Amino acid sequence: MLTGRRKSTRPSWSGVAFVVEAMLLLVFLVGSLALFTSLFASSVKRGDESRELTVAVAVASDTAERFAVDPLSVPASAVKNDMVVTCDVTNDARDGGIFRKALITVYDAESQPVYSVTTAVYESGVTR
Repeated sequence: MLTGRRKSTRPSWSGVAFVVEAMLLLVFLVGSLALFTSLFASSVKRGDESRELTVAVAVASDTAERFAVDPLSVPASAVKNDMVVTCDVTNDARDGGIFRKALITVYDAESQPVYSVTTAVYESGVTR
């Protein structure tokens, strides 16, 4: 006659706890991976936007400097560094000269405005 304990067919609690912990860890790791992937993709997009804005500011600055030197030499529209630069000039005749004001706008390849700046110059009619 055999006496003894029968082997239980139920899993032990420590084995169940290990499986639950492993599944929770896997869920956490997958969620973290998705979050970091999203953050890295967002940072790449912002980096591209930053480079585009930097180029637009440089192009607008160059155009504003040319306008300050010789307002009549700046074209109404030009293409620089794959961006379209427009310069809308308004002239205001005053006593003794002309006040010229320019709105310089830089557009990207999709014709969306990226950057704009306003500048002005006064040309005296008095010769010295």
